[in-house]
Amino acid sequence: MAIIGVASKFSLVRGIGASHRLLHGVVPFQTMGARRTMKIASAHAVNNGKHVDIEFVDNTAYRFHTSWIKDSHPNNTGSDYYRKSAKTLFEVDQYVAERVEPCEDGSQLKVHFKNCSIENDVTEQYFSSWLKAFAPFVGSPLNEKSKSGDTLAETGLPGTGSLLDNLYKNRKPWRSELQMPTFDGQEMLKDEDMQIEFLERMMDPGCALIRNIGKPNAFGHAEAGIPMEAFVEKIIGRLNQHPVRATRFGVMHTQTRGELAGADYDHKNPLSMHTDHSVYNGTPGYLQFMYQAQGSVYSRVCDGLAVAEYMKENHPEDYHLLTSVQLTHSSRNCIYAKNGAYRRDAEGSEGASFELVHTHPVLTLDKDGHLEKVVQSETKRGISALPFDIYDRYMEAYKRWTNLVEEEQFKCEFDWPEHSVVVMNNWRVLHGRATVPPNTERVMVFGYVMKTIYENRHRLLKQRQAERRNPDINDRWLTRLPNQVLTHLVQ
Repeated sequence: MAIIGVASKFSLVRGIGASHRLLHGVVPFQTMGARRTMKIASAHAVNNGKHVDIEFVDNTAYRFHTSWIKDSHPNNTGSDYYRKSAKTLFEVDQYVAERVEPCEDGSQLKVHFKNCSIENDVTEQYFSSWLKAFAPFVGSPLNEKSKSGDTLAETGLPGTGSLLDNLYKNRKPWRSELQMPTFDGQEMLKDEDMQIEFLERMMDPGCALIRNIGKPNAFGHAEAGIPMEAFVEKIIGRLNQHPVRATRFGVMHTQTRGELAGADYDHKNPLSMHTDHSVYNGTPGYLQFMYQAQGSVYSRVCDGLAVAEYMKENHPEDYHLLTSVQLTHSSRNCIYAKNGAYRRDAEGSEGASFELVHTHPVLTLDKDGHLEKVVQSETKRGISALPFDIYDRYMEAYKRWTNLVEEEQFKCEFDWPEHSVVVMNNWRVLHGRATVPPNTERVMVFGYVMKTIYENRHRLLKQRQAERRNPDINDRWLTRLPNQVLTHLVQ
């Protein structure tokens, strides 16, 4: 099993990696070569203008529907990125390509569209790289070389996907040797390339430390998390809103006001390694932010991917049970009052209890067999309806898993200084209770961001990064594209 020690270029020297080249204005040779292969060698209108054949300089060639080319031009949309009119749907197939003319260097294609009368004729220009990115998905290959790669089945794209898919499929498991990627928060706010680096580190290795977030003006439940909330909103978006709590963040004190409401909030009660939101159906908290508002501590994280791979290699029957048998996590939340405050602080206010239940495998696999999500929290494990015939065997597998995530070989320990944030991919990385030095007053703030918010923020930042590299391919050309196509334009 491959183990990695991740060193972010913002904390440790990485050499001249991809992000380093972009930050320092160096265009990689590989990228320049890729741009050349996306240029057009020749283009012709065929079948009475109903189709356009395009050959690229890498000798791939595709046939495009003329109506698709016309329908896809950014001029069909307004400044709000919406289509200007629904009527064009019924007009676009009436256009034929009268002439197609690649520019001299092959970087653009001019298409003269004809539609019955001369007043309806229009000429549009397209970037060759944009057409090349779409070609395997929408074009009919005209030679053997063009049939490889991303050519689609009849049903088209398999789903929304993400610009992070390649990173997700190539994640590397880590153990105690992990070097926690570390960033400076104030620098990150000014640097979108650093924000991209951070978001990609959330996919692999799945955790990072961000220093220098700022100091709260007060440590109450309404004020302690304001620096973290403001920071997250600027680099990603708004934190998830809790069903009852008045704020988008929760606050834990060394002697927490919520400790009587549950073991999670009692800092004298040791917590086993776990993921959060285990009781929420679907596990909405994808990224987890934990802000050390007061006091410096040290803590530990564990790579669920590494432990799952270990189970798969050394205990395959256990791994099968953990990926196929459904376990239940459930609880009744009685911590808050109806006004959103902690119930203990809201004398006279009616409680706002609510039920939560989530039945799922401990290890969820995607359709290709990759580990998609870990859901683990022994304190919130409910009463599971495990079939009689597999009960004993399943519990053995579950105990082995629960013991393994506690083993020192799988846990990375790190210093967690005051005014810094630990961020984790909550679908991959487990965490335990931080160790608080004697006589330390500690206030810790936590919050979550959904997967779709995270992925689409990364998408926007990658689009902007691509625009900085090549201003001609601007937002009008990069917006509204499927992720699978956009990947080829922003990589």
